Amino acid sequence: MTHPVTEEKNTTAPEKKKKIPWGLLYIAATIVAVLLFGLLNQEFGNVFATIAGLTPGFLTLAILISLVFFGFEGGIIRLLMRSQHIPMTWGSSIKIGLIGIYYSYITPSSTGGQPMQAAYLRRDKIPVGLSTAVLLMKFFCYQCAFVLCSVVFYCTLHDKLSQENPGILPLIWLGLVINGGSILFFAALFIKPIFHVICRFAKWLAGRFAFLRQRFRLAEAIDGFETDFGSFTDNFSEKKGSVIWGVVLSIPQFFLQMSVIYFIFRAFGYQQPGYWEIVGIQSLLQVSVSFMPMPGASGAQELGFSSYFRPYFVNNDLYAAVMVWRFFTYYLVVIAGALLVVVDQFLYRRRRLREHLGEGTEKRY
Repeated sequence: MTHPVTEEKNTTAPEKKKKIPWGLLYIAATIVAVLLFGLLNQEFGNVFATIAGLTPGFLTLAILISLVFFGFEGGIIRLLMRSQHIPMTWGSSIKIGLIGIYYSYITPSSTGGQPMQAAYLRRDKIPVGLSTAVLLMKFFCYQCAFVLCSVVFYCTLHDKLSQENPGILPLIWLGLVINGGSILFFAALFIKPIFHVICRFAKWLAGRFAFLRQRFRLAEAIDGFETDFGSFTDNFSEKKGSVIWGVVLSIPQFFLQMSVIYFIFRAFGYQQPGYWEIVGIQSLLQVSVSFMPMPGASGAQELGFSSYFRPYFVNNDLYAAVMVWRFFTYYLVVIAGALLVVVDQFLYRRRRLREHLGEGTEKRY
């Protein structure tokens, strides 16, 4: 007689699948990127020797107005969020603003800023569609101020540029057309029928890929995104004031950003020309290279600076001025943004760990 074989029960608990520490990998990638950033830019090592010979007071002012610029960036985001009845502290809004600038500087055509800001806001339970709408409106406000001020400076400096540097005029015209067109494009996104057509096209495109459609349920995600995004235009008459204030506040913010070069100009010992001309030239330089596809418009910014400011740095110090200007307006922001990303990721992981341990304690009791 054969006896049935009884299987021995496995009393050991199945091993838990190890999670990939994406947060730590992200931090490591950020640190490596910054180190490579410094090593691959040979002028980075010479810039400190150049700065040491400049007037420290004006360089300090350049840093201070950059900090105020970040304050405006965060403040306008906070203003637009509060119009959606989403509370946001000043510290959080400035952090989101600096993160957006950092990722804009290190991605082609400044495309990474708003998506990464939306990803960070999602950690605070803010729907991606709604945060994207707010961030695009913030960009729209700044573009309005940027183009308006650049047109005024172009009209003011046209005769001077026509005589001294006529070759840059076509670049300025092209920049004004492209940046002006971006205002119309982003304004159109807030017209619900137009945005609905865009979302329908995105759903159709997602439907062409079965893997994406089945695994990520993109059709439902796009519908949710459209609903959240469209909520920004609901009762828009109540929010119109915040948008107007966003444009108004973006004007001094724009001047703060453009003013850094003036204090660098003064730090090199120059007295003339005055503030408005230097800021105006910087504005026209920015409008003519802002659409370049390189991260931070690298290459185009340096070449443009050499062309636009050659008549102003006349003591054989133009190359040194380019290095110092890029250090204060680009490299320093990238370094600060990378440090912020690393610190914030560590703090976020520690907070999540505490919350996880707290939940485990509650379950035991």
